[in-house]
Amino acid sequence: MIIVMERESMGFLSISIQTEHYDLAIVPGIGGRIMEFGSDGVNLLYQNGSLAGYRPRYEAENAEEMHELRERSPQLLYGGEKTWLAPQSDWVGVPYADLDHGEYSWEVQRNEQAVRIVLTSPICRETQLQIIRTVTCVNGMPSIGIEQKLINHGTVPVTKGLWQVTMLNRSGIVDIPDGPLLGSRQPLPLLDEHNAAAVHGTDGWRMVMDNDRLYKLGFMTDGGRAAARHQAANGKTYTLTKTYAVEPEQVYPHHTVVEVYNASDYPYYELEIHSPAYTLQPGESESFTINWELAVDTLH
Repeated sequence: MIIVMERESMGFLSISIQTEHYDLAIVPGIGGRIMEFGSDGVNLLYQNGSLAGYRPRYEAENAEEMHELRERSPQLLYGGEKTWLAPQSDWVGVPYADLDHGEYSWEVQRNEQAVRIVLTSPICRETQLQIIRTVTCVNGMPSIGIEQKLINHGTVPVTKGLWQVTMLNRSGIVDIPDGPLLGSRQPLPLLDEHNAAAVHGTDGWRMVMDNDRLYKLGFMTDGGRAAARHQAANGKTYTLTKTYAVEPEQVYPHHTVVEVYNASDYPYYELEIHSPAYTLQPGESESFTINWELAVDTLH
């Protein structure tokens, strides 16, 4: 059975979903992001309580005014999972505010087998792009589907990639398997790589996330899977596994499919998944879906 309720998370209205396999909470008001995912009262996703209930307003009538406001704004690290646009070099500052933490409209669609939460962003005042995030929960399944759809409402072609960023509570272990074509390529150093410890084994790369040393690594792999494992205080181990399609022949905005970021100022790390770069003509759209599955190991 899938139970859907409205309640509060991080000081905002949230859409809460409970099943026999997982608990999930989505907050439309700050970017349509997932703020809770886990079970047994254990939330795998990081929440920054210092931003609870805070949502800035941007009084801007055009792209130039919005860009100037964003350039002067701090990055708002609410936590949870959200959709960014790649490459990051296009931002010239923090993420696009309307898409990152704008107020998304939402709709619950359900039938006998599934529940879908459709979250629609405002049209970005800077890029004229819009994101529609659809979270699908199927009865009896320990997994959810997260479709990210990008629409170009502007008058010129735009090239962007969809970039799912998930902030997870430290500590944890990340596993990134090798793929059949791209093999065991060395990680791409993105930030302070000397602080990272990525170990390659028989099946792929493993990273133990147990410290506050700042770094970021990228992995160009077509394994189509990445997992984050967390051992909770209750003695159980919770594993979030992401699966997704990889197109090795396509261009990826950061030349990576998976990125792992470790924060120094807050107790979280990120497991990030990229789509290929899409060139959208006016009125066109593209979608990229990532599936999450939760496994719970009760063995000590």
